[in-house]
Formats: sequence, C-alpha cells, structure tokens
Amino acid sequence: MRVVAWATGRRGRFVVIAAWLAAAVLGYMGHAKLPDVTQGGQTSFLPRHSNSTKATQALGQGGVQGGSDIPALIVFARDGGLTRADRTAIGGMATSIDRLGLRGATPAFAPFTERGRSDILGGAGLISRDGDAAVVPVGIDANVPGAITPAVHQIRRVVRAQTPPGLQAHVTGPAGTAVDFEQAADDAGRTLLFVTAGLVLVLLLVVYRAPALAVLPLIVVAAAYLVTAGLTYLLIEADAIQVNAEGTMLLLVLIFGAGTDYALLIVQRYREELGAGDGHEPALRRAVVGSAPAIGAAGATVIAAMLVLLLADLESTHWLGPVLALGIAVMLLAAFTLLPAVLAVLGPHAFWPTQAASRPVRSPRWVRVAALVRRRARVLIAAITAGLVVCAAGNLVGTQSIGFGQGILGTTDSGQGTELLNAHFPPGINSPLIVLVDVPVAGRALDALNDLREVDAAVPAGASRNGQLALIAVILDEDPYGSPAAHVVERIRELLAGLTDEASVGGITAENLDVEETNRSDTRIIVPVALLVVFAVLCLLLRALVAPLYLIVTVIASFAATLGIATVLFTKVLGEDGLTFNLTLMSFIFLVALGVDYNIFLMHRARDEAREHGTAEGVTRALVTTGGVVTGAGLILAGTFASLTVLPLEQLVQIGGTVALGVLLDTFVVRALLVPSITVVLGERAWWPGSGHPEVAVSARAP
Repeated sequence: MRVVAWATGRRGRFVVIAAWLAAAVLGYMGHAKLPDVTQGGQTSFLPRHSNSTKATQALGQGGVQGGSDIPALIVFARDGGLTRADRTAIGGMATSIDRLGLRGATPAFAPFTERGRSDILGGAGLISRDGDAAVVPVGIDANVPGAITPAVHQIRRVVRAQTPPGLQAHVTGPAGTAVDFEQAADDAGRTLLFVTAGLVLVLLLVVYRAPALAVLPLIVVAAAYLVTAGLTYLLIEADAIQVNAEGTMLLLVLIFGAGTDYALLIVQRYREELGAGDGHEPALRRAVVGSAPAIGAAGATVIAAMLVLLLADLESTHWLGPVLALGIAVMLLAAFTLLPAVLAVLGPHAFWPTQAASRPVRSPRWVRVAALVRRRARVLIAAITAGLVVCAAGNLVGTQSIGFGQGILGTTDSGQGTELLNAHFPPGINSPLIVLVDVPVAGRALDALNDLREVDAAVPAGASRNGQLALIAVILDEDPYGSPAAHVVERIRELLAGLTDEASVGGITAENLDVEETNRSDTRIIVPVALLVVFAVLCLLLRALVAPLYLIVTVIASFAATLGIATVLFTKVLGEDGLTFNLTLMSFIFLVALGVDYNIFLMHRARDEAREHGTAEGVTRALVTTGGVVTGAGLILAGTFASLTVLPLEQLVQIGGTVALGVLLDTFVVRALLVPSITVVLGERAWWPGSGHPEVAVSARAP
C-alpha cells in the first residue's frame, strides 16, 4: 500500500500532517458558518407533490394577501381577568411593535381596539371567553429571507420591557416555535461537540491508560470532521445539497464514533505487530495494511448504506445520505494517512506510560467466552433468539408521532405561550390550518368544515388577487402538533376532495402529516434496498452466501429488539408523548450499517483463521483476538450516540438513545455470542458455496 508507506516515511509523515492541518483550518472556517446555511425542522424539506407544499405554492402564485405570513402570537393572561390597565398596556405594546418597522411583518393586531377585523386567525375570538387572556398576532412574511428570527427577538424585547407586573406574556405560534427550535438546535450543536469529545476522551483513557493514545484519535477524528463540515458548507453554498441542523449533529456523532473505532483497530494491530521486534516503522506499516481490508470493507458498507438514503423523497433524509457518506470517506482517508503519520512521529512513545507490547492481546475473559460458545452454541442461539423476540414485542405498544413543535425539551417562551393558549383558547388557535379552494365551492367548503366536530371555527380569510382561490382559516379543537390533529387533516382532505380536485390544506399540522407520510413511504423503499446493498457487500467480502444471510438476519433481529426496547423506554418508562416520526428509519440505517461493521471485523478474522484451523476453531480464535478491541470500539460508538441524549431536541434524544442501545446489544450479545454460535453450529457450511477452508481476499489478517 504505497500511500501508507509514503505517509509513514521520514518526509511524507510531516507533509501529511501539514496538509491535514491546513485542511482542518480551512474546514473550520466553513464549520463556523454551517449554522447560517442549515435549515431548521423538517417541513421545509417536503417534496413538491405533497398537499401542504401545493398549498404553499398556491398561496404564492395566487397572490393571496398575507397568505405567506407565519404568525407570531403574543399571548397575555392574568388570573382573575385582564384589567383595564392590562388592555391599555397590550394596545401600547402593539403600537410599539408596529413602530419597530419589522421587515416582512404585518401590523400587530390589538384585539381590544380592532376586534372583528379580518385576518388569518379570523379576527374575532382573540379574547378568551373567560376574559382572562388575549392574543395579539403579528404576521411575518416567510418569503422575506431572514425576517422571522430577528422579528421574533425584537417582539420579545418589547414584550419583556412593557409587560405590567402580574400579567403573563409569551410569544408563541409557528414563528415563535420556529425561532425557539432554531435556538435549541444552535445550543445543541455547541453542547454536542464538547460532550462527545469529552466522553470519547474519557473512554479512550480507560481503554489505553495512555494520554497520547487517548488524545491522538480525537485529533484525527476532529480533523476529519472539520474537513467534512467545510466541504458540506461549500456544497450547501453551491446549492448542491440541503442540510438541516439535526443532520450536522448526526454527522458529528457518526464521524466521532466510527472514526474512533477505526483508530482503535489500527492501534491494536500496531501493538500486536510491535511484538515482532523488527522496529516500529515496519510494524506500523504492517498494522495499517493488515487492518485496511476489514476497516475499508466496514467503511464501504456504511457509505453504501448511507447512499441508499438518496432514494428518499423527504429531502432532509435524501441529502443526509451523501453528507454522512462523505464524512465516512474523509474519515477513512484520515485513518489511513493522518493517523499513521502521527503514529510514525510518536513511535512506541505513544503508549507511554505502558510498554507498547506489554498488555496481552488475548484476554482471559474472551478465552472463557469463546469456550462457552464452543460448548453451548445451540443453547446460546435458542436463549438469545427468545430474548430478542421478547424485546421485539415492545414494538406492539401503540404510540403516536411527535411532530414539529413538540420536540423541544425544557422550558421555552413559545412552550409557555402554548400552555397559556391551550388553557384559555381552542388549541388550534396556536397554528390554524390554511385551506385553499376554488371560489365557486368556497361556501360549501366553509359550511362542511364548520360541521366537523373537531373544528372550533372555520372563517373566510381572504382571496387571491385573480379571484380564483378562496382562503379559509380553520381553528381546530385539537393540539395542532399532535397526532389527533393530523387525523383531522386527513378527514378535511377527504371532505374537500368530494367538492373539488384543486383543494389543498397547509399549515404546520398539515405539513407534519405530510412529513410523516413521506417518511413512511421512504422507509418502505429504503429498508429493503439497504438490506440488499449490505448483503451484497458481505457476499463480496466473505465470498459466501450463507454467512452473509445469517449476518443480515441477526442484524434485523437486533434492530427489532432494540426498537422494541426503545418504544417501551420512551413512551412507558420515561412517559414521553410519542416517538419521533423518523426514529425507525434513522435508527435502522445506523444500526444496520454499524452493526454489520462489527460482524465484518469478526467474520473477516474468522475466515482468515479458518484456513488453518477450520471454521469452529477459527471463529473462536477470532472472538478471542477481536473481542477486547471490538468491545471497546462498541462502547465508544454507543457513547458517542448516547451524547445526543443530553440535547434539548427530543428527535435527537430518541435517535441517539436508540442507536446507543442497539450498538450495546449488538456488541455484547449479537456479535459476541449469537453470530459465533451460529457459525460454530454451521461449521464449514457457513462459507457455502465457497470451500470450507477458504482463501481470503487478502493475505493480511483482519484486525
């Protein structure tokens, strides 16, 4: 491998380090700008053919006055009723907000002085029936770039400064919620970097007990991440891809987790090769070259699985695939160039204060595990299979999806405002549906909507300038961010379909429904294709059909069990409202790709050992040799995904927690016990249609 020889050479090592340092510095410049170009939430990534997207397009093309406005709702409440002074103060705040001249904003609507005026919320009804609360809406044009966030911040400053004592006041609605979500994502990104790096550092110190070896993988991984972030920024700026904030955080944990694993495997092989006693440079080259086939195959599997996401219609999922694949490709390059270059400079001193080859490669613990697998293979298969089935039964627990607006953990201004709204108004006032119909059927549509039990009010809210479209604002009697409201949208669409072929329904509730439906459709396509792709990679690597088949089956079983555990944990134990809409797809793609990685490390070594010792002995030898390092790698990978659980975004908390659980299950049960047991029972048949003592694709041993 000429690249490795050059990267570890006397001059090449310093050229490689300098090149990566320069690339990382340039990448950091792009990384710092990523929050400015990433988009928040999922609804902005809907495909053009979705019904809510058609509504948005119709609003713009039809020239509906205020049709593109995103309302910021200022909600005021006082126990015992709003006083005259409160009403005066509310009117004064509306005037102050108008005087700000907010870009893209409509005049603030003070209900006490302008009650009955037509607007997107229906005008009347902005004072609660009990007289304890009132709402002042401010529309912000979504078509004005960068208008929503500064407008909401300035509105909040006015409200904080002018609200009388005892009067509760919060800014919520779609605009307030979007700004709080954006802020939570920005805070989460900064928190995640430090938490992930700190956690990996601690775990590496535990694994190596050597400061240099604990820091070195972090440096390599950080360089790869910064380069990937910089390239991602350039691609976004060139309008080649779209990425949301959640995607950049998943990129971070994937690179840190997988990259640290690759470094662990290379360093462990380096420790083995140093025992030959012919110098650290030849040992390092043999270690990297010997590790390359398994690490390269594992990385290729992850890349292939991530690229399958390009089949998704939901663009946040569609573009996440190539970004994650790019990250793994850059990480592989760093693992085979930057890591060897730095190790070449440090030499055996990297292992200080321990001796480079002082720790045994074969752990007595894994010798006992291997012996158990040889003696009780069939019992282990039966017991583990039964346990996985029981865990998978958790998927039968009924759950609902968590949509945009429900996914921010902790206290936010918009969340407090939503609680006030729900206490005094119909829940749907927080985010009304926008119904667009042809003018000739508008009257019948309005009557039909008001006849629905779940609709609190449906009111005319304008018409297009060309006179062809009528806009109806629909205030639901359901939480607009919950699953029941989404079911109402389905009923409304069915109802309107009987009146006209051109009706469309927009608003956050409709967009959430379309996101969920698009994601379900994507999942049905991506899951089987990803399995076929991974199966093909395994067949090429192992030159067999049987082993890849049961490896895929065990990964599926592990995923089903993990999702069952996560479902019960999040909804029944932790009492969360439901599961994030893309939990199944995201956890599947990560667990299948990363779970197969560990099986590749095991089975590649097992195939090598089988040449001399037969399959049963070969797989147990492979288990002893790879057990410690792969288990350490699994702990680190699980830890990096677990770092997502400290964030204030429920979507990432659930995805991170589920993947962490799945990695632990795969590391300590499936890869350590189930797969070796199946291989022992099948014996030479595992390599069918190849030979019982196959020649491996490369002569070097797997890590």
